[in-house]
Amino acid sequence: MLFALALLGALAVVANIDPTEAVAGVSTFNDFGTQSTVACAGFPPTNTQGNGIFAAAMSDLSPLWRGAKCQGSQDASKCNGRGSCVNCIGPACPDEELCGTCFNVRCTGSLDGETSGACTGRTIKVKIVDACPATHPANFCKIPQFGGTIRPIEACEQPGVNALDIATTARSALSTFQGNLNIDIEPTSC
Repeated sequence: MLFALALLGALAVVANIDPTEAVAGVSTFNDFGTQSTVACAGFPPTNTQGNGIFAAAMSDLSPLWRGAKCQGSQDASKCNGRGSCVNCIGPACPDEELCGTCFNVRCTGSLDGETSGACTGRTIKVKIVDACPATHPANFCKIPQFGGTIRPIEACEQPGVNALDIATTARSALSTFQGNLNIDIEPTSC
């Protein structure tokens, strides 16, 4: 029996089945209301997605990501060498398969090492309506490799990290920290 359970677990990993339990991740924050569009067709660029659900974008380097990575490349000519982009046109993400998927998110601590502040203990629900592509100049221009000062883990640029860019309006529901967060992410129904 134990062998059968181990075999099923191995098959789930090989088949790339979505986790049913919470996985560790990180959260940055974005004001979706300042965008004219989002990567997922049919969803509004707003911080709220109805019924107390917050908007979120998933990094295309995240292990949770499904589908092909977003198009484009990291082109240094799109960066000003001081952490900002000069040509901020983002790549297309035509194969983001998690559009409209919801996740429960809970703060587990400060990603920035803040000592003043705390997690609220609340769990919020987010809906994936956008992508946070590693090939978007608004992301990669922030990191030291392109003249910025932001750590890759805080710019959707860290491979192997489950990264969500969550609506700024969700920050106070998750914590009293001022910066980015370590989080638990768990699939849920919308």
